[in-house]
Amino acid sequence: MAGKPNIRSIRFSDELAELIDRQAGNTFTEKFENLVTRCAWELPQKEAELEKVQKQIRREKERLAELRKRREKLDQAISDIQRRLDYHLKELEGL
Repeated sequence: MAGKPNIRSIRFSDELAELIDRQAGNTFTEKFENLVTRCAWELPQKEAELEKVQKQIRREKERLAELRKRREKLDQAISDIQRRLDYHLKELEGL
């Protein structure tokens, strides 16, 4: 990498220092640059993946709602059939 003319002094928490220290690199500057670069490149990709997953979740929720409606209709139909069978069975028993 070419010379680094940008000199800054920043303050940050111990948690951030630990996060920076866990990054790849030999020096603090390399680790910090790698962290920032990774975030800059990976964040848009992760956000796109998140949006894709959220869309899939929405579709699956809609599908689940539709399946629940169908199940309710089937349960109602089964109940109606059972009532009719019970009615006809009582009629037959009365003969």
